[in-house]
Amino acid sequence: MMKVNRAKTRPKLRKSPKPPRGRGYNFFRFGFFILLALLVGGIYATYDYWVLRMLISQHYVFEEDLDRLYIEALGEDNFRSHFRDFDRMMAAVLTREIRNINQDRFTYLYNPGQFMAARQQERQIAQTVRFEALTDNIVYLALPNIHSYARRFVWQNREELAQFSYLILDLRGNFGGMLRDFHQIADLFVAPDATIAYERTRWSLFTRTIRGNGDPYFNFDKLLILQNAATASAAEGLVLALRENVPNITTIGTTTFGKAIGQVSIPMRGGSAVRATVLVLEGPAGEWIHNIGIEPDIEYEGDALAMALALLQ
Repeated sequence: MMKVNRAKTRPKLRKSPKPPRGRGYNFFRFGFFILLALLVGGIYATYDYWVLRMLISQHYVFEEDLDRLYIEALGEDNFRSHFRDFDRMMAAVLTREIRNINQDRFTYLYNPGQFMAARQQERQIAQTVRFEALTDNIVYLALPNIHSYARRFVWQNREELAQFSYLILDLRGNFGGMLRDFHQIADLFVAPDATIAYERTRWSLFTRTIRGNGDPYFNFDKLLILQNAATASAAEGLVLALRENVPNITTIGTTTFGKAIGQVSIPMRGGSAVRATVLVLEGPAGEWIHNIGIEPDIEYEGDALAMALALLQ
């Protein structure tokens, strides 16, 4: 009899299929390599900086002299450690050397307390802005600085100010402020598309011409501006913008300070802030009055307000 092989043949096992990898996986993998490339590139680009930071802050052998450098730059109360304060020390030393080279005293490093105190002081000064009706047709407006608070004050009271025929704008002692606030104050006086100022920077991308946005809100029969040697920066820009664009304007007082440059303040870690000159401010006619100032139409060292009233009356 013929034997039958009853051994069962084992079925071939199928390989389990690989789980599908969708777009999310590919995006993650692509993003990982991008981040890795950025990290490597960042390390390469900042290699010199980290070598300097580690070499000086961690290994410089004359530690007492290093302490003296940090304390002179930052003040003893703000000195924490060589490594943590390296960036702030470098910023303080660099801006100090810039001031020594070209006498640009507006480029410097704020210590934490100085930064907060400066902002608070600017706001307190701005809150002294006021206007007063001197006669039925003469109004006096005192702008102590160019600040968002002062700008809002002028805009909020523009209807009442516009009812008068004559304006005496007092900019004596106005050391300036934010350029955007000066632009918006000037915009109340100038015609649409009239040039308010030119701001020139090293990058053409940020160089721009400031123009009026709409019809002038103010149309005074006569505008008198009071100025002195403490009228500076954005306040001088306001004088140039109005003198070029507003008819029947007269400036009274002494030659202004002569600051036609602009700064930016950027906060740093630890509450400090670095401030640097980043633009040149020119008037509508292209004049640059830096270290020159603006001569008044009427030179007068006495009570300029009394002189202005006498001219109007």
